[in-house]
Amino acid sequence: MRFRLKELFKSNIAVYLVFVIFTLICYGNILPNKLFYDDEELIYKNAYIADLHYLPKYFTQNMVAGAGKTSNMYRPVLLISLAFDHFIWGLNPVGYHLTSIALHLGNGIMIFLLINMLFGSRILAIVSALFFLIHPVQTEAVTYASGRTDLLYSFFGLICINLFLIYCSNVKKWAPFYLLSVLFFLLSLLSKETAVVLPLAIILCFYVLSQKNKIKILPSQISLSVSWYFLIDIIYIVLRLTVLNFANTLNFYKEANSYSQNIATRFFTFTGVFFEYLKVLLFPKDLIFARNIDIITTAINLSVIIFVILAVITVFYFSITGKKNPVVFFYFFWFFIFLLPSSGIIPINSIIAEHYLYLPSIGFFLFISYLFNFFLRKYNSTYLKFFLVIILLTIISVFSIRTIIRNYDWKDPITFYNKSLTQSPNNIPMRHNLAMAYSEKGEFETAIKEYQYIIAASDVYPNTHHNLGNIYKEQKKYKDAEEEYLKALQIDRNFIFSYYALADLYKLTGETEKLNNVLEILKKYQ
Repeated sequence: MRFRLKELFKSNIAVYLVFVIFTLICYGNILPNKLFYDDEELIYKNAYIADLHYLPKYFTQNMVAGAGKTSNMYRPVLLISLAFDHFIWGLNPVGYHLTSIALHLGNGIMIFLLINMLFGSRILAIVSALFFLIHPVQTEAVTYASGRTDLLYSFFGLICINLFLIYCSNVKKWAPFYLLSVLFFLLSLLSKETAVVLPLAIILCFYVLSQKNKIKILPSQISLSVSWYFLIDIIYIVLRLTVLNFANTLNFYKEANSYSQNIATRFFTFTGVFFEYLKVLLFPKDLIFARNIDIITTAINLSVIIFVILAVITVFYFSITGKKNPVVFFYFFWFFIFLLPSSGIIPINSIIAEHYLYLPSIGFFLFISYLFNFFLRKYNSTYLKFFLVIILLTIISVFSIRTIIRNYDWKDPITFYNKSLTQSPNNIPMRHNLAMAYSEKGEFETAIKEYQYIIAASDVYPNTHHNLGNIYKEQKKYKDAEEEYLKALQIDRNFIFSYYALADLYKLTGETEKLNNVLEILKKYQ
């Protein structure tokens, strides 16, 4: 069967218009939102995106090298997209949010095309894509400017899969489709490391398409078709473990712990994460940026037991009906393929995050669409069909409203951090960010209270005392400032920022002897 792209697009203009309208309704209110949190390092303080002469460094250095930081993230395409925005918009947040909205809309369209191509069902494709576009869980990837990395890798990855399927469905097997697919896979991989699993998704789609068209495929055909994708994966992984290993690529933890050192613990914990993800997909009432999850160290746990039982039932189900129902097969495996990188196989530092669901959630939305379509076709009653449509529209409306409301939580740093701390009050880094936001706004007394709260809760962070010292210095409370800088150095003798701060302070107060002592210490760090 041959796909005529022009006809496909022309016949779906109304669908795309609906997608545009819903996307703008749900995300139009993020345009005035400020940039903050990781946006500081990626955008405001990143010299590399401000000057295109640094373009070669995007491909040889870590993601935040332009801000003078070190990270194990390597995402040159993300930096290119941010540099593009910086070139057009400077540091105006509106431009960055517009790009995120456009990418999210593009992903919705790509999902529509993919599902329509695989299953030949416009209802499945439209409902799945619409849920993807409006579901509140996506806000962490869309509303948060630094979350663009998920948008980018998904956008290029979905184009990659669509082009591959067009190539497979084309009688003449026109090579440019395949070559373009490989190129977009590379762009996806250079947007985010998670794209390493894309070849598995391509195999899944290839299998489903062959089932739909009733084509018998041999293992050799599959391996030949996806060989270039896996070759790129291998080259990428080798490079990330050698010349592009900026920190510890396979372990995000500075110190060993029970989670990072034990793969069984990571699997057990993932079962709890899985059910938390299901909860937020089904009932996205509580959207939490710094979501906490208990570390599970034993198999004797309700989450582990239920997960294993469900896994056994699923395997049994697919052994009987897998080939008969490719939709079920697809949405199940799609969900887990794209969750694989964050499942704990590699001990990443964020065990659970809503943005991890950005691409996997397609499987869940297809499941919801499948149920809706199943009942719509099963019953002939006009009243029942009308009732089902009303339920669907109600869910879409509720989710859209929840998305709009959640976007206001991201309005500015103080609003966001206060909201996050009502949900995770013991999150020290988040409280530290709130204190810094108050300080930058000139609300010093409020900032001091937040820093004092941190010190009372956990006095192990040198930067807490250092930042408190900066406030006292600004208030001309020089003795208090000195005490805080010295306390920072008691916690970490090598916290060089406090030495520099003391040097500036002693210059200001004219304490020459103390200044000379600090300058002597600083010579050791030069």
